[in-house]
Amino acid sequence: MADITQNFIFNPLWAQVFALLALYLTLRNVTLSKKLAVGSDFQQLLLVLFFGSILFAGLGLAGIAAYQLPVTLAVQAISAGIFLKILGRYTKKNYYSGWLLALNAVGFLVSVTLAALQVAWYFHFWESALIIANWGYVTYQFYEVSQYNTPKASVLLDARGTLTKLTLWIHGLIFLLVPFGGYQIPLVQMVLLPLSTIVYLWTLTFWHRRAYARMSHQRDLMEKNMNSQYEFMTRIGNAIAEKLDIDRVLDFVVHSAVKTANADGGAIFLVDEFDDVLRVKAVEGDFPPPYDVPAKVKLKANNLENFFKSTPIPLGETIIGECAATGKPIFVRDSKMDPRMVHNSRMDQIYIASLILTPLMQGKKVFGVLAIASRKSNHLFSREVLSQIKTFGDYTSLTINSLYTYLQLLEKQDMERDLGIAAEIQGQLLPSHLPRVSSVSLAAFSQPAKGVSGDYYDIINIRKGQILLTVCDVAGKGIPASLVMVMIRTITHLVARQPQMTVNRILDIVNWGIAGRVSLDRFATVAMLSYDFATHQLEYSNAAHHPLLIYRAEQDDFETLDTEGIPIGLERKTRYNQINTVLRKGDLIVLYTDGIIEAMNEKGQQYSLESLQVVIRDHHQESPEKLKKLIIADMEKFVGKAKQHDDETFVLMRVEH
Repeated sequence: MADITQNFIFNPLWAQVFALLALYLTLRNVTLSKKLAVGSDFQQLLLVLFFGSILFAGLGLAGIAAYQLPVTLAVQAISAGIFLKILGRYTKKNYYSGWLLALNAVGFLVSVTLAALQVAWYFHFWESALIIANWGYVTYQFYEVSQYNTPKASVLLDARGTLTKLTLWIHGLIFLLVPFGGYQIPLVQMVLLPLSTIVYLWTLTFWHRRAYARMSHQRDLMEKNMNSQYEFMTRIGNAIAEKLDIDRVLDFVVHSAVKTANADGGAIFLVDEFDDVLRVKAVEGDFPPPYDVPAKVKLKANNLENFFKSTPIPLGETIIGECAATGKPIFVRDSKMDPRMVHNSRMDQIYIASLILTPLMQGKKVFGVLAIASRKSNHLFSREVLSQIKTFGDYTSLTINSLYTYLQLLEKQDMERDLGIAAEIQGQLLPSHLPRVSSVSLAAFSQPAKGVSGDYYDIINIRKGQILLTVCDVAGKGIPASLVMVMIRTITHLVARQPQMTVNRILDIVNWGIAGRVSLDRFATVAMLSYDFATHQLEYSNAAHHPLLIYRAEQDDFETLDTEGIPIGLERKTRYNQINTVLRKGDLIVLYTDGIIEAMNEKGQQYSLESLQVVIRDHHQESPEKLKKLIIADMEKFVGKAKQHDDETFVLMRVEH
């Protein structure tokens, strides 16, 4: 017993244990802070090395050390296979060929047989040679990769030298030590095997650094986009406040879009409904016609400019008309690769290298197109620029719609014009239809008290398999409150689809964008959640709104989720918290404003949260749409003839599977 204890304490494999611990801590750190594509592969590698080391040490303590070599052979073969699997993630190839699997299987059986026969040392060159052959195959496949045959190959090109050369060097040195015991001598166990684990750790850092650089780039890009959007929203608001001039607003929009995208030129086209054509309404910089023009027009710059500004474009014709007809953005990264741009791909007066078009819409109706162009072949637009211009287009659409409505109501001199404008703005903010997804069922209800609601809700498919729900209650009424809603909606839509974005971080950014830009009496309470269909994980954050109500179907009981936080727009440095939970089939979540639970009858009694819970519990098996109608009916029955005193809004979501 004393010998076993002494062997355990002074076992040379402790060095490998510490190396594995370092790999584990590094892997845990990088996978917690960043989502690595190869994180699961390195976790598998860690498990293989750990259990291999345990088995290796156990065989030594049990006095059957001859079987340590087959274990080592298996561990190294599986480790090499894991790196082939990592390589396959990028090349989309399967490197587990039949002959490779057969060779390793035969090699393992031969090694076990040699251990059982207790053969002379020189027979064990076999195991070491097979390990080198495995890593040699990995090396060959890694060096077959280049930036020309494999997308996103740069991290493989950076990591392969460290991984393959050092690993082959270590196992080659062990091959030379076979006469002295090879993998079983203390030098190998205390130095070379731990060193090979450190090589794996070093290899992992290449993905770690790449992920960190990518996140830093995304963060910097998002910050740049946010500052650009904030500046745009603020300046367009000032332009409207100074003078209600649509032409001036259009000029400012196209100027801002060109500046933000570092484009050579841009233009805005508006639909002429009488003739079903698009007409140029604003031009900035050098923006040639994105279609063919007569040869004589190209002879003089003035002729080309006059032709472009005076020639209407029929809906559906040219790439501009196509954008207006389909109502979808068009991204031409390289005109030479797009047949629609054949007339603009030649190096002449109408040459365009890259083009972005986004529709300007009122609900589902297109009323214009915003376009920007680059004329430099070495400056092609990216997807990030496309996202920026789409956001510019969305905000421009809301602004112009509001401005048109405001100008029309000014002409009528209606005493209720302020409320009417705000109501129309709000009607454009609320989703025109709810997303159709198989994993959840949705329903929403919003009823203003006096034509203009201070409540706002939104439902966004932020990425495949994930949905975001938000409800907010803005202080005040009329156009100022509606513009706060516009800002909340615009910023939320801008940042919600960014990678690694959480709901509390979205609230941080929304608050940062609004606080200081609106007066202190223009604040809003906001409740926001996201739900992942695959993991069933719900993330929730609250800015002084009512807690989230969850009906748990299995327990037939209710649960509330809440986080501390002050309303949006009061303090710019506020940071919001987040709470997570898991939803199960049949669970129902409810976001609501105070107008629901505080609805009063003629006796001054409030409807209450308890009454809402009774309806939900009694009818939870109904679809959210049917349940919505039952809740409304129950509220109307309770309120009776009493006048509605506050805006009423709620959103229902039930997990279907």
